[in-house]
Amino acid sequence: MNSDGRSAIFALLMPGAVITAMAALLLVGCDGSGSARRQVEAELATVATATQQLGQDLDRNRLSNAVLIGQYAKEVARSKPSMAEVATLLGKEGTREGTLYKGLLTRLDGARRAMPPEDAGVDAYTALAGELQSLSEAAAPAEFNLALTDPLNVLADISDGALPRVGAISKEASERANGAQSLGAGGQLVGNPNYGQWRTDSGGNSFWAWYGQYMLISQLLGGRTIGYGAWAGGRDYSYYHDYGRRNYTSPAARQRQARVESTARRKFSSEGRTFASPYAKRRQGASTAVARQKFASSYSRPGGQARASTASMRGFGSGGQRGPRRGK
Repeated sequence: MNSDGRSAIFALLMPGAVITAMAALLLVGCDGSGSARRQVEAELATVATATQQLGQDLDRNRLSNAVLIGQYAKEVARSKPSMAEVATLLGKEGTREGTLYKGLLTRLDGARRAMPPEDAGVDAYTALAGELQSLSEAAAPAEFNLALTDPLNVLADISDGALPRVGAISKEASERANGAQSLGAGGQLVGNPNYGQWRTDSGGNSFWAWYGQYMLISQLLGGRTIGYGAWAGGRDYSYYHDYGRRNYTSPAARQRQARVESTARRKFSSEGRTFASPYAKRRQGASTAVARQKFASSYSRPGGQARASTASMRGFGSGGQRGPRRGK
């Protein structure tokens, strides 16, 4: 295929969008794995630059929610001294020291190490291309700013309403709208692999375990054990679970999520119980502005015609990879 033909096809597939490595891989079959490797290497360099730029934006206080997290953390520490330690921890999320940003760096390093050997076929590059596209979207300042609303709103909830939530309706209104179980301040972060993971006991029951210092958040939830089955059916809104999961979940974490859900489904079935997937439906709770922004980002053609993602064209996006896409 000549370059003019390739450009024409790209124009049809991705009007007004940046051409990514995943999209490029749709067309490299005629050129072989060498072209696929060059595309992925170019995308890897682009993502590395974008991630570095995001870090600089955080350093220079260019993300509004990152600035607010710092302000909220200081106010919570001042007004509630008993919560100062957890407030300080959450305040780091608006900086390079935050778990969310560090997670992008870890995934970027993993993508570099996952580069297939030069003699690998085109198919060997598809999964890596998908991960790079997710990372590219996650490193976009506007998307990262929205992802920060979860830890930001934990701080808002700790303040008992003295500090307003951002990008989301109130905790009480959200729980009513979704018929959700009340976990207390910090519930938005349950199930988010950036802060913990699901573990399984000897009886086959999965429960949430916080990572290291994030055990501090368990005190906000009353120290209770949160079981996967009950959480899955009764979880409340969070940006991560309802909009950001594709972009802010590593391939390994995505596989773990799928295994936990599959195990729970089988266990419930064996016990004659109905299992409700945590992602069977999107929860209500995003502010009108966020909901409109994410809805608009899923459409790009006149008349509101949804464009199929490059992921679905190649069979990507099954399981936990589906979700709204930025810049569509």
